[in-house]
Amino acid sequence: MKHLSAVHYAAIGLVLLSLLMSYVYFLNTGKTNSPIIEFEFVKTQQDVKNIFIENTEFKKEEITGVRDQNIVDYAYMICYTSLLILSFSKIAKSENKKIYYIGIVFSVIAIISDIFENIQMFQISELLVNRVDFSRLVRLLFIITRLKWLSLAFAMFILSMHYFKYKFTGKLFALLSALPLITVLTFIIYKDAENDFVNLFTKFIMSSFVLLMIWIFISKKVTHKINFYKTR
Repeated sequence: MKHLSAVHYAAIGLVLLSLLMSYVYFLNTGKTNSPIIEFEFVKTQQDVKNIFIENTEFKKEEITGVRDQNIVDYAYMICYTSLLILSFSKIAKSENKKIYYIGIVFSVIAIISDIFENIQMFQISELLVNRVDFSRLVRLLFIITRLKWLSLAFAMFILSMHYFKYKFTGKLFALLSALPLITVLTFIIYKDAENDFVNLFTKFIMSSFVLLMIWIFISKKVTHKINFYKTR
């Protein structure tokens, strides 16, 4: 009989926390489209002001909404990191290949970066409201944010190496999970518009997490080898 394991609970928690993050923003603003990703990828003080100031007035509800999302994000990052680490550990043991442990390294880099990213965003919000210069914090946020998302892109690419070994479903998952890193390389080579790149790249990362959550539930049927469930 199959029983859910810790990795399944991490996936379920991730879904619930995603809904909670949307809810707390909606509760503050009455809107569903949060600028939190846009905030993460700002490059200058003016970028921040463009998000949270309109006609010289602060958008207080949006500032509070994003702040509350960042509070929930601490639990969210624990869930997504647990999902990745537990998945990579299971795959590495099942396939007896140490390369998947590199995925754990990228997962740890991502959560450490995420913690510091949130700290920078809290501080920037406070200094913004107090009309204090925060250019140094924006420069730090620029580096930390990109380190986090790139780490996730590499982690998803390593997962794609696992998926690719298994039938059509696995190969489809592999292609889709490689898209975040492919998007980064395409942007570097062709210098596409950055706003379009960020939007596409972050959506591909989110989609890769959805694929992983599906995979941990269906992998036994696809691979006939790797079983994420507990067996008793």
